[in-house]
Amino acid sequence: MRVRSYAVETPVNEQVTLQQETVHVDRYKVDRAPTPADENLFAEKTIEATERGEQAVVQKEARVVEEIGIRKDATQRTETVSDKVRRTEVEVERGNVSSTGTTGTTPRKPV
Repeated sequence: MRVRSYAVETPVNEQVTLQQETVHVDRYKVDRAPTPADENLFAEKTIEATERGEQAVVQKEARVVEEIGIRKDATQRTETVSDKVRRTEVEVERGNVSSTGTTGTTPRKPV
């Protein structure tokens, strides 16, 4: 059995809505007499306006989405094997000394 692991890349396009704030100062020409509400406008003061903007941030996170298990079962069986066994007998003579030996095949158990 062979298990192969590999990565697959899939392009993803997402539409995101971002908000951008911009401060504008508009001037208008007017020619009128000041009202009582305009009297406060002559007091010294500072007005601050802060611009803000959103920026898209892409973040990837590894997630385990599936697990696999591999199992292998082993069984044993007994089988009778029939075959022929050969044997070779050898006689060796050296001078006054002689010897007899047997070589051959013997049944082996499978590994």
